[in-house]
Amino acid sequence: MGIVIMAVGFGLFCMALLGVAVFFTAKGIAYALGSAAYLLFQRRPPAAALRLASAACTLCLLILLPMRGCDYLQVQMYRKAIPPQFELLDAIYHDEISGFREGCGMAIFRLSDESIARIHHGGLGYLESARQGRDGTPYHHYEPWTATPASKQENLFRGAHCVKNAPALLQQAQQRVDKQGAFFTTGPEHDLVLVPSLGLIIFSYDG
Repeated sequence: MGIVIMAVGFGLFCMALLGVAVFFTAKGIAYALGSAAYLLFQRRPPAAALRLASAACTLCLLILLPMRGCDYLQVQMYRKAIPPQFELLDAIYHDEISGFREGCGMAIFRLSDESIARIHHGGLGYLESARQGRDGTPYHHYEPWTATPASKQENLFRGAHCVKNAPALLQQAQQRVDKQGAFFTTGPEHDLVLVPSLGLIIFSYDG
């Protein structure tokens, strides 16, 4: 019972903080809009118009900021699943479907030139040390890397069926695993496909 009371109290506290933040954000937007209108037109809009415009801007911020925050956190989770031997640049693409307990999806990361050079130089010998995700959890431990072409029995790109509007790079990577020059490894419910010629590493999961 005490934990429930604490949780409710914390929730009310967070709502109060959010209310204060919304109030001052709207007030600041209204002031900025009024000042901009005065500089441009030498007159201030009616107070009601300013309040309406600031409320609309605040509502947009309340919707967009959590969405961007969730997107950032999702990409960070994918980064943690990839071994630290790979220097990751930007996330070119990611998409996922999440359920109550499980989900599926994938993420495509661009590799740095230094990482690509080390892979070209070391090959499978270098990749042998890259079998543990950045988070260090047993779940993100991988089997030994294998060079392509991959057999039909290999469970690669297992989350591809979940994604929408997949980029052309994904199709190119899927074609490369049937030829020489790429590498792959698998985990309990996920896989990694490394395509040095495209400068990409692809994390995919289903489960």
